[in-house]
Amino acid sequence: MFSFILAAFTIGLGLKAFTPAGLPLNSKKNLTGVPAKVIGIVCVLLGVALIVDGVFGTMRLVSLGTGR
Repeated sequence: MFSFILAAFTIGLGLKAFTPAGLPLNSKKNLTGVPAKVIGIVCVLLGVALIVDGVFGTMRLVSLGTGR
């Protein structure tokens, strides 16, 4: 469950990189342009990896519980 929550936050942060405002570095400065998009892609890929890991981890626990 924790991996799904963490995945939602990382995907949300990654998608924020593609907005005109960019990624927030602090309260007064944002990272925009190509560097923000590169970081955004990495965040989205990390989020997808966390979802895949969460799904297969959950499936493994279910299979152990059912004896299959």
